[in-house]
Amino acid sequence: MTQYFHLDDSGDPGMNFSKNVSTYFALVMVQRADAGNIPQLAALRKQLGVPETFEFKYVKSNVVAKTIFFGAIQPIEFRVRAVFVNKSLLPTKYREMDGQTFLINWIVDLTLRASELDISDDVLILDGATPELIRNLRVEFSRRSKLSDRIRPFKKIVGGDSSREDGLQLADMLVGDLAKYCQGKQSDFYSSFAPKVVDLWKAP
Repeated sequence: MTQYFHLDDSGDPGMNFSKNVSTYFALVMVQRADAGNIPQLAALRKQLGVPETFEFKYVKSNVVAKTIFFGAIQPIEFRVRAVFVNKSLLPTKYREMDGQTFLINWIVDLTLRASELDISDDVLILDGATPELIRNLRVEFSRRSKLSDRIRPFKKIVGGDSSREDGLQLADMLVGDLAKYCQGKQSDFYSSFAPKVVDLWKAP
């Protein structure tokens, strides 16, 4: 059965450490059996009295909204694979990567940590991905899969729009809180979805 992986990130890709650029980078892939809208989020919008098109975003949510959101997602069936990268500790080879190459590297590395039994011939959905990013990501997955003598993990890689896709909004909320947790900051919500996290990789 095809699985759908919604991917979002937090922090800045690449190794530019200029002012206002984060020293960390995090990725979350949310695995669901369905790519459609999530009934619990539709019910939550109704409960909050916001439009049906309202977009849940971590950085725009206050503590009360986050508390309600992370409570509402408890019944939802999903699995999480994540990587948190401390860029200041990465070896020199990463400093030569541009932002897109850096992003692709960590998407592929995180995905290939899973076995073919977990990810094989599935669908990857990235928020706002450009045709160039999708093309280069496909090429790298093909190259790495051939080197590893394994089936390509994704039969389809597509760009999505978080304003219309609940799976991407879920990924946004999760990666925002996971990044906070991994930085050692106070997090009141990670424990609420930690049982659904099947891989949390702290790199390097």
